[in-house]
Amino acid sequence: CGRVVNPDGVKSQVYGSVAFALSTVFGQEITIEGDSNPLSAVLLTPESLPASDSGELLKLAPGANLNSNGPITGIAQYRGMFGDRVSIHIDNAPVLTGGPNAMDAPLSYASPGLLKELVIHRGIAPVSAGQETLGGHIDATLNRGSFAIDNQSQLSGFIDSGFADNGERSRTTGQLVAASKHNKFAAIFSHEEGNDLEASDNKKITGTHFQRDRYDISYGWQYGATHGEIFYGRLDTSHAGTPALPMDIGFIDTDQAGLKISSKLSGAEITAQVNWTDVEHEMNNFEFRMPPMNGMMYRSNFAQGDSVSWSLQSQWKLESGKLTIGQDGNVANHEATISNPNNAMFEVLNFNGVERNGLGLFAEWDQNLGDWNIDSGIRFNRITLDSDPIGASGLMGMMGMAANTLATQFNAGDLKEDYDYIDLVVKLSRPLSDTLRFKIDLGRKNRAPTYQERYLWLPLPATGGLADGRSYTGNLNLDEETAHEIDLGLEWTNGKFSFAPQAFYRRIDDYIQGTPSTDMTANMVSTMMSGNGALTFSNIDAEIYGVDANWRYQLSNTWIADGVFSYVRGKRRDTTDNLYRIAPLNARIALHYQTDTVQVTVESVLYSKQDDVSAFNNEQESAGYGIINLSANWRATSSLQIRSGVRNLFDKAYTNHLGGYNRNGFSDVALGARIPGLGREAYIAAQYRW
Repeated sequence: CGRVVNPDGVKSQVYGSVAFALSTVFGQEITIEGDSNPLSAVLLTPESLPASDSGELLKLAPGANLNSNGPITGIAQYRGMFGDRVSIHIDNAPVLTGGPNAMDAPLSYASPGLLKELVIHRGIAPVSAGQETLGGHIDATLNRGSFAIDNQSQLSGFIDSGFADNGERSRTTGQLVAASKHNKFAAIFSHEEGNDLEASDNKKITGTHFQRDRYDISYGWQYGATHGEIFYGRLDTSHAGTPALPMDIGFIDTDQAGLKISSKLSGAEITAQVNWTDVEHEMNNFEFRMPPMNGMMYRSNFAQGDSVSWSLQSQWKLESGKLTIGQDGNVANHEATISNPNNAMFEVLNFNGVERNGLGLFAEWDQNLGDWNIDSGIRFNRITLDSDPIGASGLMGMMGMAANTLATQFNAGDLKEDYDYIDLVVKLSRPLSDTLRFKIDLGRKNRAPTYQERYLWLPLPATGGLADGRSYTGNLNLDEETAHEIDLGLEWTNGKFSFAPQAFYRRIDDYIQGTPSTDMTANMVSTMMSGNGALTFSNIDAEIYGVDANWRYQLSNTWIADGVFSYVRGKRRDTTDNLYRIAPLNARIALHYQTDTVQVTVESVLYSKQDDVSAFNNEQESAGYGIINLSANWRATSSLQIRSGVRNLFDKAYTNHLGGYNRNGFSDVALGARIPGLGREAYIAAQYRW
C-alpha cells in the first residue's frame, strides 16, 4: 500500500492494495500517492466503505483484520493480537472504551463517513506512538477540513448520502468549513442506521440493527510556526445489537473534547495535547433478543467511564536525523452496575471505583548512518490499577452465599498494583539496490492487565469482547505481558510492479489468557449461570509468527491489479494448544479499470479454513470460502460523484472465523452457531462537494 489521502479536487491515482474499498461507495474520491513507505505504515481513507464499522478497512491492510461482535462493535486485530493489546488513537489521543465488553470498541468512535485517514503501523510500532503498543498501533484522524491556501476566506464542505439494500442501511454525512489562511471553523455530522442484516438465502441475522449519530465542532488556527485546534464532539449510539455478546446496546452516550497546540521554540518543535472523554452506557439481555423465560434472569448493566489523557513532546532536528523526547499520561475511571428491572433489590457492583492510570516517558532517535536509517527508542511506563470494594445484593440461596464469599475474598485482596516496565525498539532499513529495500525491526514491548482481567470478581463474560461464551474471573496476581519480537521486510519496486512482504516472530512471556479456575465457589457460580466452569485470567507463555505482504502491478494506463496476503499462527508455549480467535490465512486480489471519470473494480476475497483453534476457549473450527465484490465510481461533474456496487455477488454462504457465535434467540441463526457472513448486498451513494 501507499499513502492514501483525500484529493480535494486532485486527479485520482491508484497505488497499493487498498483500491477496492477506497473506490466503492459512501464517500469521496481518493488519491493514493506513492510517497509513503509500505515497509513502515499503511494509510487508508475509508469514506467510501459501505460498511458501518471503520474497522472493516483493516481487512485491506496486510496482517490486519477485525473481530466482529456486532454491526458497529468491531475489535481491531493485527498479526494475531486484538483488543487492548492493539493501541488505537483517534486524533492522536488514546480512546476510552466505556463498556466492560467493548461494545463501544475504539474504532466505533470514528464512523467511516467522518474518517479522514486510518494509519496502520506495519511491524513494530515506535515508542513515540503510544504507551502500550505490544500488539501494534493504529491512528485514526477525523476529517475537520483544512485552512484556505491564500488570503481569501472560503466556505466549503460536502454532503454525502448512501443506501444499501441488505438491512436497509443508510448513512448521511456532512461537513461545513469556514476558513481563512489563519483560522478555521468546522462542523461535521453523521447519521447512520440500519435494520437486521441477511446472510445468503435470506437468512436473517437478528441483532445486527443499529443507530448512531455523531456531531462535532472545532476551531483551528495557524500563525507562523504555531498551530492549534480545539474541538467538542458528541456520539450517540442507540438500539444496537451485538449478537456475539450476552447483551445488546440500549444506549452509549459519549462526550469528547480536546486541544492540541504545536509551535517552535529555541530550535525545537514542541507539541502539547490534552483530551477528555465521558461515557454513559446501558446494555441488557431482554430488549432486542429473546428474553429469559424466568423474569429473575433479566439483566441490565449500566456502565460509566471517563478519562483525561495528555502528551507533551519536543523534537530537535539534527545533522543526520532527529531526536524526540516526550511525556504522556492517561487517567481513566470505570464503573459498572448490574440490575434486574423485575427486582429492585437485585444489584451487583460489577466494577466499582476502578482506576487505570498510565504515565510514560520516552526518547526516540531517528538518524542516517551511511546507507542505513536507524530509528531507535526507549520508553518507561508506570501503569497503576486500583479498585474500591465491591459487593452484591438480592441474589438468592446458594447463588447469594457464593457471591458473598467471592466478594469477601476479593475485598480482602491487594487491590492496588503498580506495573513498571521498559520498552525498547530498534528499526533499521537500507536500500540493497535501486529497486530493493530491506528493513529489520527489533523490539521489546509490555502491557499491563486490563481492569477486566484484574478486577472481574464474579464469573461473568464481561471480558472486553472476547465473545467465547465463557464466564471469567479476574486475577489480582497477574504480571504484565512482555513480548520480544523481530520483523524482517523487503520492498521491491521494479517499473510497473511493486511487492512488500514482511515476516515476523513474537515471543510473549506472561501472556494473559483464561485457564480453568481452581476456585470451587467460582466454578459453582459459573456452572449455575452458564453450564460451564469458570476460566480465570492467568499468565501463560505464547508465540505468534507469520508473514504478510501487499503488491501492485500496473498492467496498462487503465488497468491495474493489486492485493494483500496475510498469514498468522498463534500458539501456547507452555502446553499444546492454540491461541484464541486468530485470523486464518487470507488474501485479496483486485482488478481495476479506470479513466479520468470512471473506475470499475472487481475483487476476490479468499479465506482458508481455520482448524488451529483454542481448546481452552472451546473455539470452533471454520471452513474456507471465497466471495466476489464489484464496484463502480462515476465522477459526473467536478462536484458530484456517484458510487455503486455489489458485495458478495453470488450470494455465497460462508462464516467468518472472527465473527463470533450467535447468542440471539430470535435469529434464523442457531444459538451457539457461528454468525454467517453477509449475503448479497447492492448499494448506491452520491456526494456533492462545494
